[in-house]
Amino acid sequence: MELNDDNDKIITYRKLRKLIGWLGVLLPIVLVFGNYLINHFNIFNSSFFIDKICSNIYKPGNSFKTSISDYYYSTVGDLLTGTLCAVAMFMFCYRGHKKREGEFGLSDNLLANIIGILALGVAVFPTHSETCIQDNIRTYLISNNIGYIHLALAALFFISLAAMSIINFRRTDEIKLFGKRENHQIYLFSGITILICLVLIFIYMNWIEELYEWMDKLHPIFWLEAAALISFGFAWLVKGKVDFYYIPRKIMNLVKSTK
Repeated sequence: MELNDDNDKIITYRKLRKLIGWLGVLLPIVLVFGNYLINHFNIFNSSFFIDKICSNIYKPGNSFKTSISDYYYSTVGDLLTGTLCAVAMFMFCYRGHKKREGEFGLSDNLLANIIGILALGVAVFPTHSETCIQDNIRTYLISNNIGYIHLALAALFFISLAAMSIINFRRTDEIKLFGKRENHQIYLFSGITILICLVLIFIYMNWIEELYEWMDKLHPIFWLEAAALISFGFAWLVKGKVDFYYIPRKIMNLVKSTK
């Protein structure tokens, strides 16, 4: 739902939406490059950072993991769980707008709280791997049962994000204008992208993965999850009215000033 620009709450909501958006967009990128940099500079075997008397030799693995969730066991595992907890906290703080009579779906506050609970659940119940992860720095792997809980919570988490984008973000001051305002197509596209990614992950895990094992080397689940997260983050950035042209505009002004 759109708020009047004179409403002082819009500043808080915009900042909150931007923070949530950046977390979603940057998480896959930070996990990959963070894990790569730690492995590349062998930080976990450096006496400057690690007390080598109390630790074993760390053997770096591939910087790309099978899924976003697999980074829980990697060098950036705390970053993953920390980001999920941050998303949960922001969602619990997000009040949004009350559901009005005649509107479809849940209220912003209720859906945001559900997303927050699911984000915490995904962090508390890590994924399980069929094979032991080589560069597992947490020294243990969760059971299949916990992995199934994680998978269910993650799926519900993404579905809730899609619902927020497709339904809640497209509400307006007038119910009859639902989905007809500027940027509403972006929210719709974002939500549909998330759902398509989930469907493709489900299809891959159930029918393709065992038939075409060579595809695992391409990390399709990771890329689909990353696309879903970036789509989710982009929708929140647009909702927060982030200025995507700020840096290019500054660069162009700097170029013009030097001429």
